[in-house]
Amino acid sequence: MSIEGIHSETALLLEIAQGDRESFGVLYTEYFPYVKQYVSLFAPGQALLDELTQDVFVRIWEKRDKLREVESFKKYLFMVCRNVVFNFMRAMKVQRQMRELDESTDRGSDDMENELLFRQYYQIAMDAIELLPAGRKRILKMSIDDGLTLDEIAEQLDISRAGVKKQLYTATAFVRQYLQDHGEMTVLLFVFLSLFEL
Repeated sequence: MSIEGIHSETALLLEIAQGDRESFGVLYTEYFPYVKQYVSLFAPGQALLDELTQDVFVRIWEKRDKLREVESFKKYLFMVCRNVVFNFMRAMKVQRQMRELDESTDRGSDDMENELLFRQYYQIAMDAIELLPAGRKRILKMSIDDGLTLDEIAEQLDISRAGVKKQLYTATAFVRQYLQDHGEMTVLLFVFLSLFEL
């Protein structure tokens, strides 16, 4: 079974949105090679390539309700691929900075302390985001969680790019300041703050 002929793309996406695993299998088979080819531009090894490619389809399945609103699946698929790769690269940046931090400090108990601090900073950041006005919070989450560009956010919310940029800048500045005001000042805090740089 393939998308062509048996299913229209719209009908297939609706079936997947309703939880139809067989339809999802059709989609997976059809688009797996394209996703793998795209991800291969960023993944350094076969194991990582396979993992990131699977992550793309896991994310599509987990957020399958959104497929009801998708007009062009190829465009949506590209966005999901980009977000998975973006999140991977951002995680690699933090891990690299953490390794550099580890190399400059003693190991052992410091590892556990760093992990506890990181969790603390994460919670503080989430608290800060919840304090943002609704519109500003939505824009920040669209940027961080969905990895959308300024143009994409502007298009979805039907506001100007400059307006999105201003709101995003204000939101990240607030979160960074909140972290500095409520988090213990450590080298790890500066690593964590890098997640909220524009």
